[in-house]
Amino acid sequence: MKNCIALAAVVLATFATGTAIADQARTGIYPEGNVPIAPYTPGIKTDNGFLYVSGQIPYVNGALPAHAADGENDIQDQSRIVMENLKAVLDQAGYDFNDAVRATVYLSDISLYGGFNEVYGTYWGDGDIPPSRAAIAVKELPGGKPDAPILVEVSVVAYKSN
Repeated sequence: MKNCIALAAVVLATFATGTAIADQARTGIYPEGNVPIAPYTPGIKTDNGFLYVSGQIPYVNGALPAHAADGENDIQDQSRIVMENLKAVLDQAGYDFNDAVRATVYLSDISLYGGFNEVYGTYWGDGDIPPSRAAIAVKELPGGKPDAPILVEVSVVAYKSN
């Protein structure tokens, strides 16, 4: 019986917290040049200090640059663009990479993991604490074309106390 009561309390607390977060005032973040290719907001900042950054793909002004799909260092080029797109959303909201607490990385092939990390790691310096992270291999990512596939997408959750 005690276990049932404890479980009910956890479920109730989780629901109440989720509801409280959903009720928070929120502001859409739209950095210049970040053109969504679908109905989503690049970033949503809540009044409790959280910033939710949508998955960013390596688009610049709505398209994949030719140099990021030319067969030379594509994962590094695309990763750099993705990180700069994330940085633009963070900057627009008044955050930086050291405010990131969670990142989710989607790769079109897990063999790209090392090339992605070469670039990703440069966005934090010595003594900084990169966010917790998951890296997931997926079949394909949105926005790609047969001759120019999207290789990486990254989303971030950041927090800054008010």
